[in-house]
Amino acid sequence: MKGISNSEAGRRIIVCSTRKTCIRKALRQLNGRDFRWAYLGEDTSRAIAIEQQLIDTGQRIEIGGQLQEIARSLRQPYIDYIGKLSLENNSILWWVGSLSEKNPWASKTFLYACYVKLCRATLDASGQETLLFIAENRALRECLAVNIADISKGTVLRLESPINNITGALGRSMRMTLYKAYFVAQTMYRLLLARRYGLKKTIERKSREGKGLVLLHNWVDQRSFDADGNYRDSYLGGLAHHLRNKGKSVVIVPYILYTVPYRQTLKKLAQSLDCVLLPESFLTVLGVLSVVMKTVMDIPARKVYPAFEGIEVNGIIMNDLVRDWVTSDPALKLLHYEAVKRWKNAGIPIDTFIYPFENQVWEKAYYLALRKYYPAAKIIGYQHSIVPKMLLTYFFSRDELPILPFPDKVITTGKYTEKLFKESGYDPSRVICGGAIRYAGTLKPGVTAPVKRDSSRPVILVTPTIDKNESIELIWKVLAALGQADRYKVILKLHPVAPYSGIARDIGPLPANFTVSNQPVSELLEKSHMLIYTSSSTSIEALSRGVPVLHIESEYRIDWDILADLPTTVRQSARNKDDILRMTESILKTEEKESLQQRAIWDNIVNDMLGPVDEGVYDLFLGD
Repeated sequence: MKGISNSEAGRRIIVCSTRKTCIRKALRQLNGRDFRWAYLGEDTSRAIAIEQQLIDTGQRIEIGGQLQEIARSLRQPYIDYIGKLSLENNSILWWVGSLSEKNPWASKTFLYACYVKLCRATLDASGQETLLFIAENRALRECLAVNIADISKGTVLRLESPINNITGALGRSMRMTLYKAYFVAQTMYRLLLARRYGLKKTIERKSREGKGLVLLHNWVDQRSFDADGNYRDSYLGGLAHHLRNKGKSVVIVPYILYTVPYRQTLKKLAQSLDCVLLPESFLTVLGVLSVVMKTVMDIPARKVYPAFEGIEVNGIIMNDLVRDWVTSDPALKLLHYEAVKRWKNAGIPIDTFIYPFENQVWEKAYYLALRKYYPAAKIIGYQHSIVPKMLLTYFFSRDELPILPFPDKVITTGKYTEKLFKESGYDPSRVICGGAIRYAGTLKPGVTAPVKRDSSRPVILVTPTIDKNESIELIWKVLAALGQADRYKVILKLHPVAPYSGIARDIGPLPANFTVSNQPVSELLEKSHMLIYTSSSTSIEALSRGVPVLHIESEYRIDWDILADLPTTVRQSARNKDDILRMTESILKTEEKESLQQRAIWDNIVNDMLGPVDEGVYDLFLGD
């Protein structure tokens, strides 16, 4: 137990870990006092368990709404803050790190800073109340205790589990060794498989044709093959076929996702395509070991970082840097750089590099390598998916733009993102309005009349995302609101690479009016009366088919809803089970005349976000 004491009198503020033993210790410290508490973390299952543990004691503080407001207020200041760090740390190791990327799945600095500001605001508004903050991460707990010490007006105690106290530098070093060893073994396995299937020889034959290659980099999973096992591009559609018809020599550069068996998937690619440029094909054992050692030697050094909006953030920034050092993520990205260097040494002629643009670190590794070894090559990013303003990965400071690894042009899915990018500091000459290739076969723009559906028992479609915690929270809230409402039929449609089996144990048995479906979303929307979601892009597809949507606000993490800035006539938002039930009933009772008026608005929004696809859109990728 560690304490930071301002005064022995007055209220108590306790910051503790999520372990049951630590929470019990906190309750003993409170000694029967009335208190309010908040959970600070993304682990929804743990949050639910803690709420059950404290159900007969303190009062939970609902932080979701305030968390989203704080995140929106800190959005641009944080982008500018990281931009200043980019100017100070401009190197390939910086650009392949999670802090520069601002990716919320990897870097937690922004979320944790928002938590700290939220707690400070709660303290300011709570008078002499006793408060308990239960935080999922030790660095967050340390940061929180430091940042509330001066404003607590009482005693601040930070409680750690003995297990947390035991783990430290030795534990991190052991985890780092295991991660790196597994990474080397996995990469060697993939290198050998590439040789077994002769992928290096096929690309060498292709190179001898004397034409510059157009590389299409893409993710590969179970959606990448049709029923006959033939490859199909889930993100770039018919682009490869179009470019070949224009005389281009097109080669697929696959990134096989962890959700499918690697060897079987690689075999299917080799059988389905005449030529595959697998990054591992040209790697060597020495090159792989060199990359790993480079990341091992990049040991994070403690330093004093500037305060962010009055928040001392040294600990949570260090948490991100240490995570990168422990895991193999930076090494994987550096392998992309190493692969391009090997392609150049092998004489692979590259004319154009096309990839799905998300402004992530792997893209920057490719960019830096291509600019060094193929300076004449065109680099084209396709913004394939919806871009929420709060998904900070896509955005950067105007100050760092001159040094930012960035493609020659970014082709957007429509006018909405073109405008958003240009207003956010993207070079206007590099942003081009394209069309929604990925959604070309599923959207139904121009719906001006309601689809006739059976209204005797309304069907509600619920679409979680690839994120496990977000999915659990969404389903848990919908279950609480509609689990006993037999008058509704609720269909759960999980993300294709995050099936329901992965979270079934966290959810428990489903009531009779809930079912899990594997049908495509497009088919399910045909019979659905409304859609419930948190951040899934299915919300756009629903509007395109005249299906109203209800957004569920997260209580624990920052909201990435693409429709967040639209009026309530387009997208209503609910926080808890009472909101969900009330708004569901209201949406389903909407008069047909009003619904027709809404559909006209929805059509304009969909057309703005996801433009049509024709030959002209595909021609934008020619790189001329």
